[in-house]
Amino acid sequence: MAMRSKLAAVGLALGAAVSLLGTAGSAEAAAQGVNTTVQAGSNIREAATTNSRLVGTTEFLSTAYIHCYTRGQHVTVGNYGTNVWYYGNVFDDDASPAHFYKNVWLWGGNVNVGTDPSPDVAPC
Repeated sequence: MAMRSKLAAVGLALGAAVSLLGTAGSAEAAAQGVNTTVQAGSNIREAATTNSRLVGTTEFLSTAYIHCYTRGQHVTVGNYGTNVWYYGNVFDDDASPAHFYKNVWLWGGNVNVGTDPSPDVAPC
């Protein structure tokens, strides 16, 4: 009987450890980036504000890899406004010459993720 109790305790401890690892793994999965697109004519910035340095402007619908988001300056264009800014990389492949912008900020209204902030993107 004592042996069963020890085995049961070891089993419970092992189950708890695996459960904790599973939780850490899913938190890490939520923090992964998202592949998406950015609208043509989108300004690419050095920080999450329109006062920051303009790094470039997309010429065409561009592919992007978004690492995370933050809440910065609120911007309204037309009927849409948000203070969400996304941080990541932008590939304006159709531009001539093609442009690659690394580690830049994009206003949420220009990033095609559906909702700001996207539930698939972690905060920075």
